[in-house]
Amino acid sequence: MENITDEQAIKLTKDAFDLIKQSKTVSELKAIPDIINIPIKDRMKTDGYPKIEFSLSICDIHSLINNKIIDDELNFTHDVTKRLTDPLSKLLYAIAWKNGDLSKVKHIIKGVIESKSCENNYNKALVFYQFGKFLTKTVGQPIIDQHVIRAFAVYKSINSNEKINELREIETLNKKHKGLISDYKDWLTSDFITKELKMIEDYSFYIDELLFAIGKTIKIKKHEKK
Repeated sequence: MENITDEQAIKLTKDAFDLIKQSKTVSELKAIPDIINIPIKDRMKTDGYPKIEFSLSICDIHSLINNKIIDDELNFTHDVTKRLTDPLSKLLYAIAWKNGDLSKVKHIIKGVIESKSCENNYNKALVFYQFGKFLTKTVGQPIIDQHVIRAFAVYKSINSNEKINELREIETLNKKHKGLISDYKDWLTSDFITKELKMIEDYSFYIDELLFAIGKTIKIKKHEKK
């Protein structure tokens, strides 16, 4: 779907959310991209983003601090490379180092620590912060990213006067999107989602996977603006 119009974006989004509202199983959610003809290239690649089966707890974080892996500022300690012993930790640290991602760990850790907090005062690296909350497997703490929030924003605005094209341009999430993020989290636990679906462990992961594809499809790319 190249050069998708606002009208097409609205219809695609509305059709998807209508089907979500009816879904009672993961299989029904997984069938939606085919039903509404989401391009394959816009769908989340499961080999690149397989479902995370582990959880991360506050006790795990305290263990990392006690073992001098993480410092009191929630960053990796300067001599952490001397303390890594198992090959997996070394490999994953090396990937984060090479990608320049070491500084992002503190936002994930902050999310883990505040996973049960109702406060909404954190304004930095919101995607990583929320990802930390998700990793605790706390109910009502989903993964979020620009594509998911873009799809939700467009759906939420269908019957309002908001400019759809501006919502379709959402990219980096920041503090001005915190209200949308909160609304999305409320929506995931609302009666919009069938009780049968909410009984399935990690049901929000599969909704996230679907909204990722919708949000990516309806996004206004730079070449479209031109």
